[in-house]
Amino acid sequence: MNLGGVAVLLSDLHDLLPSQEFSHVLVTGVCADNEIDIFADRKNNPNIIRIPTMGRAPSLLKDISSFFSLRKILKSLSPDIVHTHTSKAGVLGRIAAFTLRKRISVVHTFHGHHLYGYFSKLIVKVMILTERVLATKTNLFVADSRQVMIDLKNAKVGSRNSWKVIPPGIRTLVPISRESARANLQIDNQSFVICWIGRFTDIKNPLLALQSFKALPSELRNRSQLIMLGEGELLEECKEFAGAHSLKVLFPGWETNIAPYLASANLLLMTSKNEGFGMVIAESGYFGVPTVSTDVGGVREFIEDGVNGILVEANAEQIAASILALSQDSSKLLSLGAKAKETTLKRFTVATFVSDHKVAYTELVTSKS
Repeated sequence: MNLGGVAVLLSDLHDLLPSQEFSHVLVTGVCADNEIDIFADRKNNPNIIRIPTMGRAPSLLKDISSFFSLRKILKSLSPDIVHTHTSKAGVLGRIAAFTLRKRISVVHTFHGHHLYGYFSKLIVKVMILTERVLATKTNLFVADSRQVMIDLKNAKVGSRNSWKVIPPGIRTLVPISRESARANLQIDNQSFVICWIGRFTDIKNPLLALQSFKALPSELRNRSQLIMLGEGELLEECKEFAGAHSLKVLFPGWETNIAPYLASANLLLMTSKNEGFGMVIAESGYFGVPTVSTDVGGVREFIEDGVNGILVEANAEQIAASILALSQDSSKLLSLGAKAKETTLKRFTVATFVSDHKVAYTELVTSKS
């Protein structure tokens, strides 16, 4: 449950599934030392079970131990449904469910995919083969965007299975004025603020954000502020790049509350090489802040180019040109922001997200009875 879109969604699903209808237990691993556990304050919650050996980093011995721990937990709980999320937990959890005698409905959600941008072609082939095998006993696949579902079906992953597309939904956030947010963050009201949020990893391409900022005309760059929230293995390299080119960049690290940063921004910048959906786009839209994003994965599920956001190629000059155009056209920027907010409130609320899961679970249990 390291801080990020998937963890927030699972936290909301765990908290908001009505207890009078569902007995819902969340089984999770542990976070790495450089990650924030969003359940750190819930260590005594009986409906959250932690497996100390299960983490993001690969480890044969720990992964085997995690499998047997999962199997023991599932045998004890005797659930009607096992719903897995993320790659490793998806493999271990589903195999553990398959090995039990009880007939269990198994669901797996793809929050994006690893078909490109993450691993070598050989590793991708192994992952696809693994998913094809697991699909033979998975009752339902869920994708966070239609594009993710199409990509996986084209790769013959779950092509013969039942699918649902359940987009992420954001919780109701406390309204914050731009002026108040900037005052708290000590940012000048006259600055043009660009916000970037994500893990500092290759797939999120943070260096492209910095290169794009550097490519802005000096007049705009000098009155702009780039905020890059997050941590990861590329953070120090990004700090060095910003320092070497005297770029005006804030690196706050991980923040559990990103609302003040989004509220302070004129626009959100997303530079990912691959993205399932990009939950932060909807969060940004909640504050009337449009996104300039690379045209990857399921981003088009939210952004209609030129209507509620801007889609670009992974090119620093093109991104800089888009940012410059918006900085010079305040009415266009306001229009994009208003449409982004309308899109969020109409299609990507946490109430819809939870309701879609309730329907999926009920249909599975009903079909089995």
